[in-house]
Amino acid sequence: MDPNTEENKREVMTCAQCGKPILDKESSFCAYCGVSFDLEQISSGLTNEAAILAIVAAVFSIAAGVSGLNYYQSYITYYTAYGMDASGSFGFLLFSSFAFIAAAIGFASGILALVKKRLKVIVIGILIMFASPVFTFVALWHFDYGFLDSLLLPEISIIAFSIISIVFIIKSRANFSHA
Repeated sequence: MDPNTEENKREVMTCAQCGKPILDKESSFCAYCGVSFDLEQISSGLTNEAAILAIVAAVFSIAAGVSGLNYYQSYITYYTAYGMDASGSFGFLLFSSFAFIAAAIGFASGILALVKKRLKVIVIGILIMFASPVFTFVALWHFDYGFLDSLLLPEISIIAFSIISIVFIIKSRANFSHA
């Protein structure tokens, strides 16, 4: 069998990292540079990590929602105790409701990512979860509530985990079924 024939030239695969020919088709790494050929396993790991990050972000979103409800209750109690109008505390209900809805959607997105189905739904769900802290900060600003440090940690965590999760999902999009 002549290695220079056109048929044999087409079958030669090259390493994506260093460009050298892969001589042993059963090998799981490049003999020249050592890069792993098991990209499906790496990509699958990214999908699982993205799913876990989305679920963790959903838990932080629940924490932000609970915190918002606690602030609402505190404002209502304080203002009614002094006979003042408590309608300004409505913003806490708005952002805590959005946080709970975003948590449910984020949790569902994480579960869908674990089973590797519905890529677009997952991305949209994680983007909604990303929008929740943005909405919270806008509500805090609009209603002039000031700086609430108990909301800062969960909201920043939601933003960070959502961004990382989206990046991992997009990098591993080949693992998702197209049905």
